[in-house]
Amino acid sequence: MHFSRAKTIKLLWDLGCAISLVGIWPRFIEPNLLSTTRLPVAIRDLPPALEGFKIAQFSDLHLHPAVPDAFLDKLSHRILSWQPDLIVFTGDYLCYSRISDGQRLKAFLNRFHAPFGCYGVFGNHDYQSYVAVNPEGDYDIVEQIPQELSKIVRRLLRRQPVKGIMSPRLKQLVPQRDLVKLLRETPFISLENEGTLVKVGDSALNVCGVGEYMANRFQPGVAFEHYDHRFPGLVLAHNPDCLPHLAAYPGDLILCGHVHGGQINLPWVRSRFVVLENPQYTGGEYRVGDKSVYVNRGVGGTMRFRLFASPEVTLMTLKKRLGKN
Repeated sequence: MHFSRAKTIKLLWDLGCAISLVGIWPRFIEPNLLSTTRLPVAIRDLPPALEGFKIAQFSDLHLHPAVPDAFLDKLSHRILSWQPDLIVFTGDYLCYSRISDGQRLKAFLNRFHAPFGCYGVFGNHDYQSYVAVNPEGDYDIVEQIPQELSKIVRRLLRRQPVKGIMSPRLKQLVPQRDLVKLLRETPFISLENEGTLVKVGDSALNVCGVGEYMANRFQPGVAFEHYDHRFPGLVLAHNPDCLPHLAAYPGDLILCGHVHGGQINLPWVRSRFVVLENPQYTGGEYRVGDKSVYVNRGVGGTMRFRLFASPEVTLMTLKKRLGKN
């Protein structure tokens, strides 16, 4: 049997993890766990029709053949058991812009349903070319897919700079065409710099999605062009580095992903794996101006390896904010 160099490295990595007490948990156990975060979100002047409105979020699926069917079953059953009013996905359906398991991805997404719809945005893995931070610290198209183990070793040895500069090569980037076609055959409506008004009883909820910040597709002026200020708003964004740029725009709740909770959540090590302009947004609940923010840890990864950053699904329940603050 012939093994490619990449498969041989992965096999040695798996064997090393299997015989190591330290490696068993992050390689084989924690990536298959699924945490639930329940978050009440208080919104000033929330219309009565939206009181108790439930929003389910998952993120960073990164579906590839090594993701077990049992994990996908657990994920879909968990979310559907909540009977959410709205389901949202905050980016990275794919790994490195490649659809390696398209039929399973479509079948999985078609499991979801919610009375007020399913919406999603694209992540940096979901464009026609994979986007990341290049060695110089600029956002750029990465043409050579990195080997996961080599990437981990490089991160440990050298901190990745992030300058926030966009490569000119990003100007022509578009969402991955086959993914766009696939999503049209699922309940998930893609919002890239686009908003929609979801009617709920005698009220409504603005749902806005922005393009990926790293891919130079972030255009909030376009996304909020038709925002109805009479009603509260939900904002979907993959990358939390866009949060400072959203402070001046409307919306009450912003949901993000991308960071995987640091993925290897240890002192010193985590800072090597969080490649952000704003590394404080690793995961969890924040405030940006008068907006509530939640950065989800996601459910997958290009390599199924997590330590103290277990996969996460989030259930937000809207309630009326009492008092002046």
